Amino acid sequence: MLTVENLSASYGPVRALDSVSLSAAEGEITAVLGANGAGKTTLLRTISGLVPPAGGEISLAGRDLRRVSTEDLPALGLAHVPEGRGVLAELTVEENLRLGALGARGRATAADLRRIYDLFPALADRKNGLAHVLSGGERQMLVIGRALLSRPKVLLLDEPSLGLAPRIVARIFGLLRGLVHDEGLAVVLVEQNARSALSIADHGVVLNLGQVVVRRDAAALVADDALRHAYLGF
Repeated sequence: MLTVENLSASYGPVRALDSVSLSAAEGEITAVLGANGAGKTTLLRTISGLVPPAGGEISLAGRDLRRVSTEDLPALGLAHVPEGRGVLAELTVEENLRLGALGARGRATAADLRRIYDLFPALADRKNGLAHVLSGGERQMLVIGRALLSRPKVLLLDEPSLGLAPRIVARIFGLLRGLVHDEGLAVVLVEQNARSALSIADHGVVLNLGQVVVRRDAAALVADDALRHAYLGF
């Protein structure tokens, strides 16, 4: 569904990505792992057009994304949930959710909203409350739910577990695995929490200083003690 080939990107004279290649298939999760500064966030930002590529190719279902503006990507089936759980604090939970459909499908229907509330019952209980009162875990559910309202084919997730309690992380990752299985979603998951990410991922890509160190099935990465200790911290 998503293919990245020899992708490079720079911040001024600093090469942040150097010939990175990966793919994400329908019904699968590809985990992108590595230390701070490895290039993980830059990879997602380059795929979604927020950082201009210095070379390489990006395609979604065979379409070249390098010639598509960022604001047009949701209509093609790409959704990006950046790090930081950004919500519009003075809008209600439901108003935040409705924004997710605008770039791709116009208006969210009642059925669309019910689907998100079924996935995240905590949001249903707070749908008329202002987003700034939500906990960190509820905000993460809200930004993921907002992205899902665009009905994406590919979902880019940047550090969804950051700062959350382990039980909340387990709940969110469990829901993510279920969505991938039930709806055929392709997910690129950037995570520092390598152990949790690999527990739900099908494949793993390890970055170091903007380059791919290794690409393997998730189970093979977990079984490689030397690689885990060197790059993944567990």
